[in-house]
Amino acid sequence: MERNNVMVTGAHSMLLHAVALPIFFLLFVVFYEPFAIESLLTMEKSSFTFNVTMLFCILLISMSITRCWLYFIGKVRSLSRIEYALWCSAEVLLGSLFMALYLSLMMPSPPPYYELVGKALKITAGTCIYPYLFIWIGMEAKTIINSLSQRGDDTSLIRFYDEYKKLRFVIAPEAVLYIKSEDNYAQIHYLDKGRSQKFILRSSMKALEDNLKQHGLIRCHRSYFVNPTFIKIVHRNDAGQIVAELNQEGYESIPISQKYQDQIANIV
Repeated sequence: MERNNVMVTGAHSMLLHAVALPIFFLLFVVFYEPFAIESLLTMEKSSFTFNVTMLFCILLISMSITRCWLYFIGKVRSLSRIEYALWCSAEVLLGSLFMALYLSLMMPSPPPYYELVGKALKITAGTCIYPYLFIWIGMEAKTIINSLSQRGDDTSLIRFYDEYKKLRFVIAPEAVLYIKSEDNYAQIHYLDKGRSQKFILRSSMKALEDNLKQHGLIRCHRSYFVNPTFIKIVHRNDAGQIVAELNQEGYESIPISQKYQDQIANIV
């Protein structure tokens, strides 16, 4: 099984962002001293080197926190390019807020906090834009290369693409229990080493239908696909609705609409 989440939501990518951006910030500030930063960070009680080091630590900590959040979000759902860009902007803003707070505490006569936030934001955004772009381009290139290499791969696996045509999830058909539609997302319920798992994909059921049918999953309801090999029994529940019960414990009953009842009866 393979998982490729949006942009950069793998553990290695999270670590790369959390470490590479603060290091680039430190080196860029030390060697180029952009935006007259030396005069800003040279104070009576602390040196330029000390203050730059502290800003580096602040950015490292804030970036690590935001990237941990993003990693766990990526395990639940995919992000669009716009959502990811907004996330990157938010983490730059968060780092700048903490940097401005540090400067306001260290300066003997600090200017208003909002002025320090503006200066910190200018410095952080102006330096971190370069590693953001480099990493973005690198991850996009990796995605394209992986997509090209997978064209000749084993077609027995189900490859799930989101609404932006990006590969998000790959799994063997026999591991999929059922797929449920919820708003603009598809919940893929599957077994991984006998344990129940769920992957949320931003896609419509209509977009998935042809792909799922080719791999043996059948549509049983407007909002459900089911793997017939996991169906234990089909019956009418107390509410009078035809449902399928799975041969795995702990799962909901799968509704079967009248349109698909004959198809299910012929397969089960």
